[in-house]
This record gives sequence, structure tokens and C-alpha cells, in this order.
Amino acid sequence: MNIFAVITGDIVSSASIKNENRKQLLKSLKVSFQEINKTFLKETKSPFEIFRGDSFQAVIKKTELSLLISLLIRAKLRSIGINKEEKKHSIKENWDARIAIGIGSIGFSTKKTIESDGQAFQFSGTTLDRITKSEHRLKIQTPWQDVNSELEVSFSFADAIVSEWSIFQAEAFYLYLLQNETQKTLAELLNISQPSLRKRLVTGKIESIDLLRKRFENLISSKL
Repeated sequence: MNIFAVITGDIVSSASIKNENRKQLLKSLKVSFQEINKTFLKETKSPFEIFRGDSFQAVIKKTELSLLISLLIRAKLRSIGINKEEKKHSIKENWDARIAIGIGSIGFSTKKTIESDGQAFQFSGTTLDRITKSEHRLKIQTPWQDVNSELEVSFSFADAIVSEWSIFQAEAFYLYLLQNETQKTLAELLNISQPSLRKRLVTGKIESIDLLRKRFENLISSKL
């Protein structure tokens, strides 16, 4: 039985998005989908679909990469600054998304991802419903209870870390996770010093993120 990952997400506070911000947001989201596909998935057509204007979904054949992809999407969104007027003061915040990963079989597949169905879709959909009713923004459900028990804890910690990334930290993490480059090269791409890049990554808990990524990929690969 083939096992896939289905990533389903929606933009946080999407109802409050102004038209001028929505255009920038969707453009950045589409760019991240293209870059993720080009670098990691290498599909002829990007597997990501945007629907309802504020939600997205993708079937990921390389199941072990589903966490990395989810982190990349959140990093990209959190690197986008938005200005909000509140009590005569301008406040700069960053966007974010709730993301649910469902891992399992796919019983019914069509050209349109959102019309397909199966265990992975059901896990992803019900998990996103649970996220929407909570303060969490990253969760997973798999067919394996031992995996679910372990990842429930580690995903909770990772979610708390990512949710605190500043715009500058998220920008650094997006490039770090996307490109297999030295920190010197990444710093040059961001037009900052290498110590500044290192500080952004360290304060964003790079060691914890890397440990979880490696553990996740090994854990999922062992089940496939």
C-alpha cells in the first residue's frame, strides 16, 4: 500500500486581509510553492492548489518531507510584513497559517487534489478542524499510534517556536531550509553579515528545528 502525505492549510485571520495585502500574500504563497516543488518534489506540475482564496492543499509523494515543506510554508508567510492600524499606531505583524499533515493511503484520486479522498485526506482534514478550534498551528495524524504519540509532543514544541519567529527570523529560516548553502552565502543573499544571520537562526532555535526534522524524516521513512 502506497503511503502519502496530504498537507492542508489555511491562512490565519484571512477574513481581515485587505485587498492590497491579499494580492501580495497569494503571490508570495505561490512563489514558495514553486520553489518547494523545484527544489524538493520535482513534479512536472506543482502539487499545491489554492482554494477559497485562503486555503491550500497538496499531496506529497515524498512523505518524509512533509514537515520540512510545512515549515517552509510557515516561514515564507511569517517573513511577510503587514501594517495594521490600531489606536492611531502602526503595528507591523506577520502572516501565518494553520497546517495539518495527514499521512496514509489515498483511495480516490482526481486531477484536482481537493476532489480526491482517502485516509491521508481524512486525517489532514479532521486534524485541521481540530487546529481551527485551538491555538495550535501545526499538527499531524498518521496510521501509527506510536508515531502520533511521539509527534504530538515534538510538534507542539516546534509549533511554539515557529509561532514566535519574527519577520527577519522567518526570512532567514526560509532560505536556510530551502537552500543547501553555507551561512556565508545565505547572509550574502539577505545582504546582512554572517553573525547577523547566525543570530537570527540561533534565536529561532535552529538546533531544535534541525533535530526534529531529522527525527521526523527517519521516523516516517522507517514506516514506509
